[in-house]
Amino acid sequence: MSASILVRAFREFGIQTEGYLPSRYQDGYGLTASNVDKIFRKGYSLIFTCDNGVTAHEALKEAKKLGIEVIILDHHEFDDIPPETDIVIHPETTKYGDTAISAGYLSFVFSHALLRKMDPYLLSLGAVSTISDMMPFLSYNREIVRLMLEYMKKKPIAEFSMLTERRYIDESVFQMEIIPKINSIGRIEKGNTINRLLRYFVDRDPKMNAAISSWINEENEKRKELTKNALDELSVSPSDLAIVVQTSLPEGLNGLLASRLLATYQKPVAVFSPMEKDPSLLVGSLRSLEGVNILDVFKEINIPLLSKGGHPFAGGCSIRKEDFESFRKEYVFFALKHKIMEKNNDGIDILLNECNMKSYRLIETFSPFGLGWEAPKFLIKGLNPTTFTYLKGGKYLSIKLSEDTKIFSFSLGENSFEAGEKVNLLLNFRLNEFKGRLSLNLMAERAF
Repeated sequence: MSASILVRAFREFGIQTEGYLPSRYQDGYGLTASNVDKIFRKGYSLIFTCDNGVTAHEALKEAKKLGIEVIILDHHEFDDIPPETDIVIHPETTKYGDTAISAGYLSFVFSHALLRKMDPYLLSLGAVSTISDMMPFLSYNREIVRLMLEYMKKKPIAEFSMLTERRYIDESVFQMEIIPKINSIGRIEKGNTINRLLRYFVDRDPKMNAAISSWINEENEKRKELTKNALDELSVSPSDLAIVVQTSLPEGLNGLLASRLLATYQKPVAVFSPMEKDPSLLVGSLRSLEGVNILDVFKEINIPLLSKGGHPFAGGCSIRKEDFESFRKEYVFFALKHKIMEKNNDGIDILLNECNMKSYRLIETFSPFGLGWEAPKFLIKGLNPTTFTYLKGGKYLSIKLSEDTKIFSFSLGENSFEAGEKVNLLLNFRLNEFKGRLSLNLMAERAF
């Protein structure tokens, strides 16, 4: 999103600009020396990085040697060596605030200063980046998402609407549907076709975007199938302190699988798969919740990390294949030592007859929800498991309460309950839409 924001802003300002999204498979991550050479041969004299650059030391040396100026806009953590360039736009150096922000948010702030106006579309791209990067939903982060959703109620954004069949779009639709579709392109496609996303969000040509959105949806179906197969092959124990797995997935899909496992099991996750260019190495995506900071994991772990980067709750690294078991043990030990903030069983007591759309609309007044400002949990007490119903041969709990309301769970099944014992369910409200009809899912997280 940050590249789309900057390209649109520069072009509106009258600056000749070419945007490029590097392929993680062909180009590697971020600015590289080889890409600097390609840019030089095209005749450009300035490189403006976004969402990368603060640790691209070899690329910066190459740019300096070739006489290319580099401006870095990034939000990733600095390493021990300062970037060798004159201009760095970074939340730490600009002292923007105490809450971490995404590169897309930072790009929006830059565009606002450049154009001297607030562009609702660029703001919306920055808001999507805030959700995608799992930034804390506090202060200005929550506000930018709220403003986007308010704007979209007045004027829907076609680029988002074409990526969902839902008419009612809130932050959860971005989290669970729109953003995974956008992200799937760079994770599956191994060529530079990822740059169609730039044309999609920058040019905004209705005819072209109809074709691109269809392509995005098709690629997402491939992603879903690959991720489903990987999930089916995994064996995860509820007693595990952390989930560390090795799969045969394309390396670009590790992050999506890690996010899915995090959402399901609510514990630190690391998903590794062989590196495309060198199968003797493993590329990993890490996801976590409050209490286990991934940047601290990188600092404390005692095996060689060939590369690393990210944020407190989402990061990535690469290791040698023979170091996987050592990494797994150390990651689990780190989770034990720091312990994720205990998920207690506290919820707001609610009766079954209060589980309805009226209650959901009341909860909605406190949205948008996200990391650090989570949707409230509710507690239904004293249920009899013998009355429960299930799907997929007892795999998923599914209890119909009314024509438009049901209790559902991906993590609780028939084997989760003992006969004859009353149970309490901790759950949250989630709006569902199918063929234009709204219904309410009460997503059960835990039973006790």
